[in-house]
Amino acid sequence: MVAAVLAVAPLQATADGWSRYHNPRFAYAIDIPPGFSDLSEADNGDGGVAVSADGTAELRVWGAHFVDRDFKADIADRVRSDAFRGWAISYDRRSANNASWSGSKEGRIFYARALAACDDAAIYFRLEYDRSQLKLYDAIIGRLVKSLHGTC
Repeated sequence: MVAAVLAVAPLQATADGWSRYHNPRFAYAIDIPPGFSDLSEADNGDGGVAVSADGTAELRVWGAHFVDRDFKADIADRVRSDAFRGWAISYDRRSANNASWSGSKEGRIFYARALAACDDAAIYFRLEYDRSQLKLYDAIIGRLVKSLHGTC
């Protein structure tokens, strides 16, 4: 029964068609773009995935606890992993408590954002989409960046 409840995360609708996802496990919230599916939440409650109506874009949101590293090392590992998987990293900005990086591969683009959170944790989003939709998703990324907040 619990797994069924977690299958689709509750979203709050806003007047402009965006919805707001709240994650109680990691105490964060983020806006979900109009035209994206309801967030399909992971069984462990760390976040989930929403997909654009045309199926060409995917938004992943999640939280994670650090076990054997800190925020800085986690981000370095994530960026290195993306490059290892063939993504050409074109943007990489990091500070003590936030990071953003982006890359492209085979006609696709991704943008990732991370914020340091409470209790040795971080919160993230990653949006991947077709290069042909770059202008559309530039505005969406701006809203996602502004809307991602930890609430602890």
